[in-house]
Amino acid sequence: MADQRYPARRSSGLRPPVLGGLALIAAVVAGIAFRADLWRFLQWLGRTISNWFTDWVPAHRGQTGAIVGFAVVAFLINWVAHIRGRLRAWIFALVVEVGLWVIFWYSIVIPPLNELVGLDIPQMTGSAIWISAAVVVGLTGALFWFLEAREEWRSYRRRHHVDDE
Repeated sequence: MADQRYPARRSSGLRPPVLGGLALIAAVVAGIAFRADLWRFLQWLGRTISNWFTDWVPAHRGQTGAIVGFAVVAFLINWVAHIRGRLRAWIFALVVEVGLWVIFWYSIVIPPLNELVGLDIPQMTGSAIWISAAVVVGLTGALFWFLEAREEWRSYRRRHHVDDE
């Protein structure tokens, strides 16, 4: 008997695969016909993305150290969230990480943590603060979801493992 939680997938006919195949052929032909223009565009896009990813990195050692320290703290918070639970724990971790990063650099009711701790690191530009927060939170969040997926896969394998004896 089929599992009733997941309804059977209905066939939608031959139209989607035929149209998809034709679109792929058209894209290959267009790529070959416009390969020089496409190559120049891809080089320009690569330079633009490369500059965007690297221009925000501060040249000051203290600022770079603050970003690395933030990454370590975010990793630890995400690790605790991974052990503790799923989506709610991750949202809590996200709020705490961004909140700590903001109060490290900006004065909100109290002086910034940068000054309170005694580091006195020169403040980064606003865009560098937000981009570094997005990069660190994104990377540590990806790690969190990787750990969650790995744990889910292991539990699936344990539930559905059949001995070949």
